[in-house]
Amino acid sequence: MTTSTMSNVPKLLKRFGLSPVHSRTSAFLICAGLATTFLHGCGQGASERPAFPPAGSSESEAGKTVFPGVTLKVASPEDPALGAVTADLVGEWRASRQAEVEVVELPKPADGKLADIPADIDVLLVRGDRLGELVDRDMIEKLGDLDADWATRPPAFEETVSRYGPDRYAVPIGTSALVLAYREDAFASPETKAELEKAGVNFPPATWDEFDKLVALLAARSPQPIAVPTLRGPNDDLPLDILLARATAAGKHRDYFSFLMGLDEATPRIATPPFAESLAKIVKWRGKPGEKVSPDDARAAFRQGQASLLIDYAENAPAWSETGGTAKIGVAPLPGATLVFDPDRREYVKTSPPNLSAWLPRGGGYVAVLNKGRSGKQAEAARDFLKYIAGDATAPQWAADSRMRMLPTRDAVLAQGFVDPRFAPKVNGGAWGEAILKQIGSPNYVVGLRVPDARTLLDSVGKAVEAAFQGSPAEKTLAEADEAWKKTVAAYGPLRMKWHYGRSLVKPLTDSEAPPPGK
Repeated sequence: MTTSTMSNVPKLLKRFGLSPVHSRTSAFLICAGLATTFLHGCGQGASERPAFPPAGSSESEAGKTVFPGVTLKVASPEDPALGAVTADLVGEWRASRQAEVEVVELPKPADGKLADIPADIDVLLVRGDRLGELVDRDMIEKLGDLDADWATRPPAFEETVSRYGPDRYAVPIGTSALVLAYREDAFASPETKAELEKAGVNFPPATWDEFDKLVALLAARSPQPIAVPTLRGPNDDLPLDILLARATAAGKHRDYFSFLMGLDEATPRIATPPFAESLAKIVKWRGKPGEKVSPDDARAAFRQGQASLLIDYAENAPAWSETGGTAKIGVAPLPGATLVFDPDRREYVKTSPPNLSAWLPRGGGYVAVLNKGRSGKQAEAARDFLKYIAGDATAPQWAADSRMRMLPTRDAVLAQGFVDPRFAPKVNGGAWGEAILKQIGSPNYVVGLRVPDARTLLDSVGKAVEAAFQGSPAEKTLAEADEAWKKTVAAYGPLRMKWHYGRSLVKPLTDSEAPPPGK
């Protein structure tokens, strides 16, 4: 590592809001050094920056066990693009392990639940919110102490996303996070800066209260200060995730493991003040109740300059600017909250610094799991394959493939910004990566719901969000969602759901076996 590389480490630490005595200093110094190496090419000019090595090409690959005659079958039941990208990533593994990989197409879930997986499938690629269902149905194997370079990822992936209770069941291959995108020219003028300063609003805003003031100021001179989706789109829950991200800041108290449900009774908290107040304030951003705006409509409005602010999934950065356009797009983490709700005392308590909106949608992203029933060389090869597709060398390749947009789970790759500068040329890639890392690296992160029936439970909240945008009071719509949630839990079994929720949070103590179905 060059002298110039080392001199940049304190700057990178400062960029991410970390001090040299931060608890993850050692790991982060390594990642920051790697990121700087990628950015500056080990002292070479930017145009001479070396390309990422091909997957599996590191020296650590030498001497790996080979699996001649083994053919692994891989399937992605819900997201065919995951399978397509995987098929193009496995060439090095095939060659170095002397084995074959076949990507198999399976029928999509017809009733919201995964179909039984054929016995000859070895590896499944799924969204993290399916993990509870897979564990509940005893469809996947525990992975044990699988060494998958956990130290080079934000702790959320090792501590929670890969686990269910104390057991590791998955390896992360990609994730998702919400960020604030803004048109830089809308905030560059001295007049705008003076107006914000006079109103006591920082930019980018550090808290949601500041953000609300910002939107109100912009609304005085623009009919659409922020592009807000009021409807969920096909396979796109952006309005719901915006609510849950904002509610995370105000509702995830640092002294409690739980967020969406109480651990004692598995009762929903979605009608409590952090959710109801957050939804009411989000609806006010829209300005015109009753408008039907899809997530893609909101992105188009921002892209075309009709709005200067947008909250979106970070992986959608290419949709934020026009091809050939000149407008530059800045990126910031979502604001936080200085008042956090204590669910036992049922009151807000002050916290400093602000609690971040550290919400990881889709159960933490996309993971790979091992189908039940693997044994012998087949199981050994499958475990090795899981480590390979979740490895350091494949991380930038997953991130660069436009067929399946998702975020890398590696500190160094995120710190670099965009792996491919052509991904979103008008978007500030450094700020983009910084905003993502600050949120998913938060010590008070929340991984999206992963219990059985997670989709059904969150769908009730999604409908409440849509109803609120159509004019129904936020408290009323969330109260209705609360009742629907309770009915789903009652039909499934409250004690069993309580066990799963505790298991999905990993840290609370839970019995080794779940209560019987229906209990």
